[in-house]
Amino acid sequence: MDKIRLDGAIALVTGANGDIGSAVCTLLEARGATVLRSDLRAPEGAADGFLPLDVTSEGSWTQTLAAIESRHGALDILVNNAGIAPMERIDAMTLEDWRRCQQVNVEGVFLGLKLASALLARSGGRREGGAAIVNLCSGASDRPSAFSAAYCVSKAAARMLTRVAAVEFAALKHPIRVNSVHPGVVESAMMDDILATYSRITGGTPVETLRAGVAASNPLGRFVEPVEVAEAVAFLASPAARYIHGDAIHVDGGYAAA
Repeated sequence: MDKIRLDGAIALVTGANGDIGSAVCTLLEARGATVLRSDLRAPEGAADGFLPLDVTSEGSWTQTLAAIESRHGALDILVNNAGIAPMERIDAMTLEDWRRCQQVNVEGVFLGLKLASALLARSGGRREGGAAIVNLCSGASDRPSAFSAAYCVSKAAARMLTRVAAVEFAALKHPIRVNSVHPGVVESAMMDDILATYSRITGGTPVETLRAGVAASNPLGRFVEPVEVAEAVAFLASPAARYIHGDAIHVDGGYAAA
């Protein structure tokens, strides 16, 4: 058996409309999983299996998980990918924006862990290596960045939540592994927005200057491609990672190590 394959696995991916989420869904499907894509709204041309999900709503999670259990009877993989990245000076950020970032990036992960764990535990018993939860964190959980206080704090919290869930599920004998993936600067629409906002905050620094500086700060000299993040997610979700638990994989070209 190819242990990187995901044949027969049922996977739920949150934030599936974004660049990383879409790449994760595509790769998990290519590896043989049945992928349930979810986001706030269905994109144009979405398949019938798309599941609307507000990760900050306990009721929305409950409804989505009930639909999965009814249709598939199992959930083997949960990818908590939904996230936002507000950029602002600390002295200019509103409390509302700060709280919204924590709601999506931290509470969204918490609700996934809380509400999906029962179905994942039941499903994990039939799968080599158990069920798998992969939380999308960020290099921002390790190293601070100006104008991103809410984001950095939220991702650091999500990283600790990953570690706590790993040791707690082990103590409860739940057959669920929990790990995190920490992308560096990803070539994505979200990063385009971040650079544009950074340009505004810094008084009009050209976006291309910012882009070149960010790339140059990376040991490998470029941005991360979404598929490179997806490959780490797929590995952690697979039986090949059956003894990896509570850990973090950085997909950042060496940025965290530099």
